[in-house]
Amino acid sequence: MKKKRKMIACLLFLLFGATSQASAQTLVLHHADGTSTDVELYLMPRIQFQNDKVLITSTVLDMELPKDNVLRFSYKGVTGDGIQMPKKEADYTRENGQLVFHGIRQADKVAVYNAKGIRIPVRLTRSGNDVTLPLAAIPSGVYVLSVNGRTSKFTKQ
Repeated sequence: MKKKRKMIACLLFLLFGATSQASAQTLVLHHADGTSTDVELYLMPRIQFQNDKVLITSTVLDMELPKDNVLRFSYKGVTGDGIQMPKKEADYTRENGQLVFHGIRQADKVAVYNAKGIRIPVRLTRSGNDVTLPLAAIPSGVYVLSVNGRTSKFTKQ
């Protein structure tokens, strides 16, 4: 069912979103056959080069293209410094049996997952741009902190 919803969203995007004349900020993929594909930046596309493929993924889009078919990328509707580098992994310190993750805004969505990818219930405390995780609340293991889909790995021993 989830796969079917993604496929429908992708088709709707390709039918309506890619042909939109709006001034949206867009990543443009230029193909070997002279065509192009637009991916709106609000979808926060992630581009990966994997062997002979170019993978473009987001929460509603999964595209897989042969690497030979994608000649170049460009942007449309982006001016000046409109493109920002993605943030690095969350910066954190260990303090008094807690992990303190720095540089996390109040509006950011924060979650902790175990090594199996299961979200674990923890009580995170926010203070300014810091989020504190008491290590006593979780068993030993490898964990991932997700902040708006960006991840940082940490280990409790």
